[in-house]
Amino acid sequence: MRARQFLSPIVLAVLGGLGLAGAAHAQQPPKRAPGLWETMTITNAGRSGAKECIDAATDRLVLQLTSVLTCRNTDFKRTADGFQAGAVCSSGGLSVDNRITVTGDFETWARAEALTTMSGLGVSADGGGARTFSTAIETRRIGDCEPGQIPGDLILPNGKTVHVNPSRAR
Repeated sequence: MRARQFLSPIVLAVLGGLGLAGAAHAQQPPKRAPGLWETMTITNAGRSGAKECIDAATDRLVLQLTSVLTCRNTDFKRTADGFQAGAVCSSGGLSVDNRITVTGDFETWARAEALTTMSGLGVSADGGGARTFSTAIETRRIGDCEPGQIPGDLILPNGKTVHVNPSRAR
């Protein structure tokens, strides 16, 4: 259960870490087109969805969400179909080894697939424990942001809006 609670934030942090680490190289995934995007996250633990009103500054597909993890990019390269990357992140005894593939045209759709191995979860008798998870994030542009929405708005399935852009207050 503990692993499921950490899965989504860690995967997003790793995705973001890959984006920022890639900035040091000439190659990095492009930003998605501004507008309203519908995103579905599919993991071993299930599916979750949301909508995001984004612009170049708030595109969280390649933006680091948290500085809690320390990530080291092990490889980042452009492929014929998109991008591949790897990262090793750690914090407080938790280690995350992530391999990711990002594809899409970034104007109308994008897909990120990750294979994540987490260790240091404390789920085994020796306190270590490693678990491997697969994650896919599928996103598609559904149009312009709706009236009243601003870039950085995350619209949850229950209709509640969470603003995730600290540089632009609501």
